[in-house]
Amino acid sequence: MEKPKTLIRHPEKKPLAAFTFAPMAIITTIMIFAACTGDVFTKGAPPEVLGEPQRAGVLENPQLKEVSGLAASSLYPGLLWAINDGGGDPLLYAVGSDGGDLGAFRVEGASNYDWEALASFRLQDSAYLLIADVGDNWEQRQTVTLYVVKEPPITAAGLGSDTAVPLAWQIHFTYEDGPQDCEAAAVDPVAQTVLLLTKRGLSPMLYEMPLQPDAVDAPLVARRLVSTPNFSWPTDMALSPDGLAAVVLTYNHAYLFRRRPGDDWPEAFQKKPRLLRFETLMQQEAICFGFYGKSVWVTSEQRPAPLVRIELEAEPTKP
Repeated sequence: MEKPKTLIRHPEKKPLAAFTFAPMAIITTIMIFAACTGDVFTKGAPPEVLGEPQRAGVLENPQLKEVSGLAASSLYPGLLWAINDGGGDPLLYAVGSDGGDLGAFRVEGASNYDWEALASFRLQDSAYLLIADVGDNWEQRQTVTLYVVKEPPITAAGLGSDTAVPLAWQIHFTYEDGPQDCEAAAVDPVAQTVLLLTKRGLSPMLYEMPLQPDAVDAPLVARRLVSTPNFSWPTDMALSPDGLAAVVLTYNHAYLFRRRPGDDWPEAFQKKPRLLRFETLMQQEAICFGFYGKSVWVTSEQRPAPLVRIELEAEPTKP
């Protein structure tokens, strides 16, 4: 279908300092808390800092009250998808690159117990979105769920219509060592697996599980891979479209990890990451790579939710 060029606006770059961020007292409290939990480097040389942050806008849809996941479209450059935290309707929200409201889509057959992460990926020439209903503050959920839908097309007629989107598949799963609180999930497009990072503790655990269910109608098991010593309290993560880079968001930083083709993620997460340059947002819980994998987008549960773009390298010139 023809891309709706008029729906996705590309605003002028604005200095990030012009944006209104959380009160300094709140930011200071969060940073002290994170520092006490080990979300800083205390050994060796400080990490390399990179990225050029820009204010893109704010999320205009008033229904986006507590954004917990963000993903770039695999179909339309400049289009983002967002979800709300648990307890609300099972809706996917389409967002322009300036935060503009491009409509909501209801996920049929899904419920939002505690949606905490969103990922986009391509499989067999189709574009998909994965919604991770994995939040578990009290670590009591014996089974948690991943919902997968084909990415909906964006048309002018569909804006704001609460269009229904059918499930492509869903996966119920458990962790091999019992319930975990998790807010960070991503899809590895190379291995066709799902990566999950637990939130609690000084060294969060990295888990892995299949992207697609097997023929047996029983919960799958997420396998524990390795602890991650370079950060704590991750609130989201994302993998680049080529599967060679990962970003991890915490309450006061965003980290970039890279791997070479053939390397695995447990090894990559043991290496010192690079730090992305941007000012801390209040309750920042959503991050994703851009369409080309050369930029990173961040937003938060703050209202109105800011939308920040961090350029890692120049993106292809649009025709």
